[in-house]
Amino acid sequence: MKVRHNRVALFLASCLLFCSVAAAQTDSLRQAVVVRLDSLFRQLVSDRNLNGAMLVADGSGVCCRQIHGLSRLSGGQPLHAHSQFEIASLSKQFTAVSILMLYEEGRLRLEDSVTFFFPDFPYHGITVRQLLCHRSGLPDYLEFAPDYWKGEEWMDNWDLMRMMREQRPEALFDPDTRFEYSNTGYAVLACIVEKVSGMSFTDFVFWRIFDPLQMSDTYFYVERCHVPANYTIGHKRNKSPYIRDMLSGVLGDKGIMTTTDDLYRWFSHLPYLIRKETLEMAWTPKNEEMDPCANYGFGWRLACDSDGNRLVYHGGLWNGYNALLVYRPSDQTLVIFLTNWVNRAILHQGDAVLEIMGDYHRKEKEKTILKR
Repeated sequence: MKVRHNRVALFLASCLLFCSVAAAQTDSLRQAVVVRLDSLFRQLVSDRNLNGAMLVADGSGVCCRQIHGLSRLSGGQPLHAHSQFEIASLSKQFTAVSILMLYEEGRLRLEDSVTFFFPDFPYHGITVRQLLCHRSGLPDYLEFAPDYWKGEEWMDNWDLMRMMREQRPEALFDPDTRFEYSNTGYAVLACIVEKVSGMSFTDFVFWRIFDPLQMSDTYFYVERCHVPANYTIGHKRNKSPYIRDMLSGVLGDKGIMTTTDDLYRWFSHLPYLIRKETLEMAWTPKNEEMDPCANYGFGWRLACDSDGNRLVYHGGLWNGYNALLVYRPSDQTLVIFLTNWVNRAILHQGDAVLEIMGDYHRKEKEKTILKR
């Protein structure tokens, strides 16, 4: 019996040693990818004058969290973890999820017509689904609104709805005949959220998303919400501050200010906000005439990496801010860039990060196979 116990002890000891070596290898691989990501960020700052933040994560947590620059290029405060950037069209994710939450609760259907909610809406045959995936044919308010708005105050969503009802700018095409990216469609979706929920759009998103997820550095851009210590100014390519115009008051298609950490918290908790099958529906291509690797779902663009892996992403450009969020489901890699200087510094950088993370996960997989 004593010999047998010794053999068991030796076996357990060898297992512990093997596990320790495997853990050390994992730590080494993780540290190597952190070094590569840090080096990439430093190079972006040096070569491309990146003024902003980067966060990279996967299923194991955050791999890299970096920030560099100033809140205002002409002598502003240094950027820090709570510095807030406007994310422009990344805001559409939040609008889409708000609609899908109401859909799951049975308070609206995706096939409901806009005229079901607003009988005097002058464009007929447009459904909630078509608004979500940009097949409505609605004209772009960024193009027509300046021709009609004469007030000194900023427009809001209901001003836009009234403008469309009274002025009736021509539709681009009949509903559901083709894809055409539409900021107007997402502004209308925000109005539908208000109509169905009985709350303002900003209150709905705050109480149903921001507050439960403890996104304490996230809000919609309105004058009274500025926090001087955290607020950043957007800049044009020539470094001049961007002066906001009357279109900045329209929400749903844009308007959210946030941080990389809060966006990570948002994306990590999506399955807690809506069912996994609903999220998968949002990430499924909705435009049959388009390539599945160059498509749109509900609030997210859809693409593929060089190896054919699915990518879920969105970019944003507005008021001197540039934002990018890319997610690769195959290895759970999440890449976030936020900047307040539109100088193309983040152009194609999502691809560079995905390549680094792809190398890391391939080595992790090879190590797992060898262990077997």
